[in-house]
Amino acid sequence: MDTTTHRSSHTPRRRAQTLHTGFTLLELLTAIAILSTVMSIALPAIQAARESSRTTTCAANLKQIGIAHASHVARHRTGMAASDWRRSVLVDMEGSRPNLLCPTDVRTDLFDINEYAVYIVNNKRTIPLEPGPWCALGDTAFCEQFSGIKLPTPDSFFLVYEDMAYNSPFDGMILAQPLPQGVWKLSHVGSNPHGYRHQLRDPLGAIIADPFAKGFTWNVQGIPTSYGMNSRSARFTTDPYKVLVLDYGTPVADVVGPTATGVVTWWRDVGSRHAGLTNVLYGDGRVERVDPAAIDPTSPGVHDQAWCPTIDERLLLTRP
Repeated sequence: MDTTTHRSSHTPRRRAQTLHTGFTLLELLTAIAILSTVMSIALPAIQAARESSRTTTCAANLKQIGIAHASHVARHRTGMAASDWRRSVLVDMEGSRPNLLCPTDVRTDLFDINEYAVYIVNNKRTIPLEPGPWCALGDTAFCEQFSGIKLPTPDSFFLVYEDMAYNSPFDGMILAQPLPQGVWKLSHVGSNPHGYRHQLRDPLGAIIADPFAKGFTWNVQGIPTSYGMNSRSARFTTDPYKVLVLDYGTPVADVVGPTATGVVTWWRDVGSRHAGLTNVLYGDGRVERVDPAAIDPTSPGVHDQAWCPTIDERLLLTRP
């Protein structure tokens, strides 16, 4: 009897001790407040560390581009053409396209030609605009004769796509023409559609032309990149202190020439992605972060000193 009483008298006390080991509401609120304070202090530091890492990666990308540029120039005395610099540097970068993108570039409209597709509504077939079973590089002589259009530049070309339902050479013909800013202008210049209805779709599947027919024109960036190369890069021979490549909004920084100063869209296109600063690759291969105002080519003095190749003195002499 005494044993039973003794055991029962201690049971509530043990329960109370067990309950007391948990957190009270006040303690939980205090812990949450402390964690919130710590996070508010740590979060900016974490974000700064991430931004610093992205900036470093961007600078490393530009370093790789600089090495590839130097290798190309060593093999080709004519230098590197700015209009096609992305394909040129990729040869010496093992085709690594991610090295052409800055981690802080959040644009979602950087597409290449072969990412677009023609959708043939009547038979539900999608044809990517790249050489393959239903798309090919067109025979220049035939395409010029059929479309009545001569290739405007040596870098231009025709694409023809075919549904393959009939034994005909093509359903549609597209002229691809490079522009000075490094983008491509594409135009539908001829068709033999057999009564089919075509749509043009972007890389995300959105319809951008319905019907897709002769006369439709659109622009694409080409190989996606976050950087722009000096439009006079082919003339870089002894210019270690000139801007070669930088964070930019178009693949070619077309800011050099007697009429360039005062009319170029510098402040629209320059990429101030690193806390307001821009990563710049110079002719000697070094990469620096600079204030865009310090290399603003709309200033004649800066244009001549930082951008215009020394060998291109005629640009300075003929400026109005």
